[in-house]
Amino acid sequence: MIRRLLFIFLFLIPAAATAQDSSTVQHFEPDSSKVYVRTVEPSTLDSLTNEDVFAYNEEAENPETLWSRIQRWFIQLLQWIFSSPWASITVRVIFFAIFGAILFALINHMLGGNLTSSFSRKKTGQSLAMNIRESELSKTNYEEMLQAALAESRYRDAVRILYLKALQQLNENELISWKPDKTNHDYLRELGSHPAGNYFNKLTTYYEYVEYGDFNIEQAGYETVESVYQQFKNQAHA
Repeated sequence: MIRRLLFIFLFLIPAAATAQDSSTVQHFEPDSSKVYVRTVEPSTLDSLTNEDVFAYNEEAENPETLWSRIQRWFIQLLQWIFSSPWASITVRVIFFAIFGAILFALINHMLGGNLTSSFSRKKTGQSLAMNIRESELSKTNYEEMLQAALAESRYRDAVRILYLKALQQLNENELISWKPDKTNHDYLRELGSHPAGNYFNKLTTYYEYVEYGDFNIEQAGYETVESVYQQFKNQAHA
């Protein structure tokens, strides 16, 4: 009896499942709407394919200009300089040579003449005599010596004399205390913020270029120094 009931139960399960599935199926009417197919005119398609923005498969051209080639060359040069020790030394030598040339040109412009180095030329007896007379600052007639130097176109000596005259005037006006063992920069410190100090500083520079640098100076250069001296003279007597 039990076996019959179990058999009937198992037989009824698939039937119930099938009935449940069939009850949930939805049925739709066939789609009867009309489909419209849009086409593109061949001329329109050709114009679009010729546009740069749609050229996806074409490789971009390399727009290398003269400036871009110069930049690439400069970058390669820097890479070579920093990678080669000899190149680094060469660049430093060139840099210092250019710096020296610029410095020489500035000095030449400041003195207003064509400067030439005269290391091989010996100092004249007049210059040596002037150095001796520096120990007799207050007793020397530098104006007479200046006129004699200008008459003979000895402009290097004339620059020296102007500087000695400036020292003489500062000492007489008690703006400095002249001593044989003092340096030029000692006198600059003594002047301090005096209005004549700026012009005396320029005269000191000119004097050192001529005396210690042994530069040659022409008339135009002397006239530049003489103009500074006149401004110094006005301030020293103010």
